[in-house]
Amino acid sequence: MALGERMREARDAAEMTQLEFGFEINMSRSAIGMIEIEERKLPKEVSRKAVEVLDDGFFSMAAAEEAVGHSWVPKLDGEYVDLHRSSVAKKAEEELSEALEAIGRMCLVNHPKSMDKHGRAELREALLQVVDAIVALSTYAAVICREYSLSWVKLWRDHRKKLKERGYIKS
Repeated sequence: MALGERMREARDAAEMTQLEFGFEINMSRSAIGMIEIEERKLPKEVSRKAVEVLDDGFFSMAAAEEAVGHSWVPKLDGEYVDLHRSSVAKKAEEELSEALEAIGRMCLVNHPKSMDKHGRAELREALLQVVDAIVALSTYAAVICREYSLSWVKLWRDHRKKLKERGYIKS
């Protein structure tokens, strides 16, 4: 599913009309409609404001994925996906456990150039487990924020503030 469909889902979840949303991001109702049916792309310069206004984890992830290609967290929307909060919580727990086990099995003491092909294959598998956990945890956060009416944007702002206070990031 593309960004326009995610935008429509998030706008519906926020109980905003196309006109109300368009007013907030300085676009016409018809332009919003065209974006939602994929006849037009969301302009990059408007994307950031749309993320703030909709304040939805799944839309934020879709906007990030659109910006960087398919190298970020997709919304899990296949026929076998259960996005009920308890199912998502259990799956996040499972994926995190598998990722921690995979990380624990890896020996990264030696220089990367000294790793043989077998070791590199194991490392790649461990990293795939980590990516599975990232997707599961991001999905968990998005579902919980939506279900409990918590601000996705504020959550990330607070996290960024914490990282800055601890000296982990500069800006």
